[in-house]
Amino acid sequence: MYHYKNYMGKRTLLLRVLILILITGHSWAQNFQGTFSGVQPGITSSAKLTVQDRQLLGRIIMNGKGADVNGIIKDSVSTGTVYDTELNKSYAYSSVIRQNELHFFITFPELNNQAIELILKKDDASAEKNSIAETLSKSYNKDAKLYGIWRYTEVITSGSGDNYASFSTDYFMEFKADGTAFSWTGKSAGGSGNISIEGKTPVSAEKGQWYTEGKTLFLFDPVTKQKSSILYFAEENRMMLHNGGNEKKVFQRIR
Repeated sequence: MYHYKNYMGKRTLLLRVLILILITGHSWAQNFQGTFSGVQPGITSSAKLTVQDRQLLGRIIMNGKGADVNGIIKDSVSTGTVYDTELNKSYAYSSVIRQNELHFFITFPELNNQAIELILKKDDASAEKNSIAETLSKSYNKDAKLYGIWRYTEVITSGSGDNYASFSTDYFMEFKADGTAFSWTGKSAGGSGNISIEGKTPVSAEKGQWYTEGKTLFLFDPVTKQKSSILYFAEENRMMLHNGGNEKKVFQRIR
């Protein structure tokens, strides 16, 4: 029983991660795009970065000296090289985004492989977030077929006979006509056929904004500036979300 519970806990976490990946796509990568600047003791730095799929390109300047950035983004971390065009020399780097701050670590072999950390803030982040949020809520199209609350249920079964057990988790999404979107996880239940249904939006639901273009659903978080897209198909009581590949989730309307 211990091993079964441990497995189920990991499996449930995995399902939540899969749902998150399916809906958010490459949203983390977009946080690296933009212009950044920072001032630390003895160091003045700036960066202008662009994102192409998972590749990070751009230029970073430290105390007036520039270097070209070429790296790969995985989740919230980017790694790669910076090429000093004056010295014709490459250096390894790693970087991470933390609340609109770019933490950029460059390793210098000539300094006994010491990593110098640059902390740069994204320029005009608040103004850009407010502008995008206002545009999404007022100007973009929203498919009326998506209005309402939708539920997707994952059911896991194990064993047979006296050892039979099942575990179900409900995932909810709500789309409002004003462009507001909510998502939350419902109650989980043990035993066959025992699936909980929530008929209203809980206070703890995650909030964002949404709009549609053609058959693409866009989700936007005005706080983190994360924006993602996913293909969708909607009927009166059924909605399917899919990433263009094998990952497909069918939601049922509950309100």
